[in-house]
Amino acid sequence: MLNSSLLPIRNDQVVLRAMRTDDASAYAAGTDDAAVREYGHLPESEYTKDSVLALVQGPIREGLDRGDLAVLTIADPSTDDFAGSLVLFGATHTSIEVGFWIHPDRRGEHLSAAALALATEFVRRSGFTSVTARTVLANVASQQVLERSGYVRGEQTRGTAPSGESAVLLHYRRPVETTSLFPLTTERLRLRLHEHQDAQPLQRIYGRADVTQFLLDEPWSESDAVRYVSERIVHAGLDDGDTKLALVIERDGAVIGDVALWLTSPEYPVAEIGWVLDPECQGQGLASEAVRAVLMTAFTHYRLHRVAAQMDARNGASAKLAQRVGMKAEAHLRQNWWSKGEWTDTLIYGALAGEVNES
Repeated sequence: MLNSSLLPIRNDQVVLRAMRTDDASAYAAGTDDAAVREYGHLPESEYTKDSVLALVQGPIREGLDRGDLAVLTIADPSTDDFAGSLVLFGATHTSIEVGFWIHPDRRGEHLSAAALALATEFVRRSGFTSVTARTVLANVASQQVLERSGYVRGEQTRGTAPSGESAVLLHYRRPVETTSLFPLTTERLRLRLHEHQDAQPLQRIYGRADVTQFLLDEPWSESDAVRYVSERIVHAGLDDGDTKLALVIERDGAVIGDVALWLTSPEYPVAEIGWVLDPECQGQGLASEAVRAVLMTAFTHYRLHRVAAQMDARNGASAKLAQRVGMKAEAHLRQNWWSKGEWTDTLIYGALAGEVNES
């Protein structure tokens, strides 16, 4: 079933969130567009603000609560305004279907592909192993978006669209890798994917000036934490075309930091790693334990060739940690990065497969 607690989720281009009553007017106006009417095959023949309000307060909310239907808003990440709709429906034990449309005022901004990427991660973290889609033959734009998003074209059949009309439909399917690899466990730690409830404990850590001193971030506010966590929720691995993994570090159920791993090349198995630990937990080898576990996963599960770590040269603690886990000092770049009003030096450490200390 769909895990609504993961919403909202975001990337640089869109936010995918539960539909709200203040979306009703924009939704109704969007469905009055000729292209949406022709290709959307929406269940209702006409939508008004009042009819959409009734849906939001009734079937839409109930479907999300049940976990078998999600009528979601594609929103602008800077304003949170309605930009389109994405629907997940027809859930089985392993598969779910997706449909989407973009408000006519927002077409041409590549929002569909960005929303589909978020939907894939939402589906993945909800436990489904495939997503399907159907489109009419004339809807070439949707076919192109689906194919760019990893969907494979299948058979062409005559069937019943969500509108209830009979139509010739082109079927698509996208397999989804599961997140069964996580959480990772070590002797003292549990490393798991992010959840919205992590915003407060992470803000307590990232809100400290001594933590962000050598990072690119300024100390996080509460709203910063909410936004960053909603981005990290979808960073669930490096499988299936995904490029980022973000894990929370827990000790005895308490959040004490996080580790991130991200691909730095679209073509080659090379990545970068970064980490943050609560200063109250330093000096116990916990950061090394967490970083070592992620590096081992990078090399043994994801089969990466190389992982690098870049850090402010003044960050001696991180440099020592990199050395402890078996990373090699490779470069000291002098005043190469303008950070917080000054030129700073960068240290680069790297590890190849087989070079990481397991203990």
